[in-house]
Amino acid sequence: MQLFFGSPKTRPGPAQKLLVAAVALLFFGQLTLYWTLHRWQSGAEKFLQTPTNILLLGVDEPNYNDQGELERPRTDTILFLAVRPALGRAALFSIPRDSLIEIPGVGMERINMAHVYGGYELTKTLVEKIMELPVDRYVMLDFRSFEGIVDLVGGVEVTVDRRMLYEDRSAGLRIDLLPGRQVLTGNQALGYVRFRRDALGDITRTRRQQQFLAALANKLQEKETFLRVLGRFPELIRISRDYLQTDLQFPELLGLYFFFKDLNLQEDLHTGTLPGEFSGPYWRLHPREIELLTEAYR
Repeated sequence: MQLFFGSPKTRPGPAQKLLVAAVALLFFGQLTLYWTLHRWQSGAEKFLQTPTNILLLGVDEPNYNDQGELERPRTDTILFLAVRPALGRAALFSIPRDSLIEIPGVGMERINMAHVYGGYELTKTLVEKIMELPVDRYVMLDFRSFEGIVDLVGGVEVTVDRRMLYEDRSAGLRIDLLPGRQVLTGNQALGYVRFRRDALGDITRTRRQQQFLAALANKLQEKETFLRVLGRFPELIRISRDYLQTDLQFPELLGLYFFFKDLNLQEDLHTGTLPGEFSGPYWRLHPREIELLTEAYR
């Protein structure tokens, strides 16, 4: 009986070898893709069954200290995202950057200086102490990545609550926004979430940041936004590679997307700023009130 290649004594020709190689490549490629997709799906499903706390950090540009040395950037924004898939809800807690806390080896200082002295690990330790909750994952982005993400989704619509006009040439910051409902570009959105020339300063700013992130989450729920981001996927990869740091794995990011895609943002996304009081230029936190605020997520 003859086989595909002829008799046992017949050696396969170049065309036959090429065909076999192509079939093998296609088979193993499909097998690899199947297992990759299966692994991603399993990871996303596992995430959707696990309570997860994510520390979101927005950092300034690096500064030079008094000795002329380049130091780590300060954390301009500190947010604690508690995701509870089994309960179908999430919470976003803002930790004011001027919150007063004891930094080991330094003394009493603003929490936004923790990253300067000890990087992410020190910041994480202090946040866990304040929240009395573990930090499972983190996302750290700078101003350029924030602008890039907002532009990538086509801008975000918010209501600017007041006239915002401010300029800091040394920091390269210029904010010029009129009040009213409008779609903000990346640069405008950065000014909106950084503006703090209010009577309550950073406390008012944290509320704006919460409102903006809720609006961004709402934008990401739209099918048109998903298709837009998918069509500009290489740009998303570039932004992530150059300006964003995270220890979230891709399956976890998928799980996070699936969770927020169907979340009722008005009812099941809770926002709040850690309670406290002003003490000079600092925000002195109230631990007992923080415990009550976060009790449902423990």
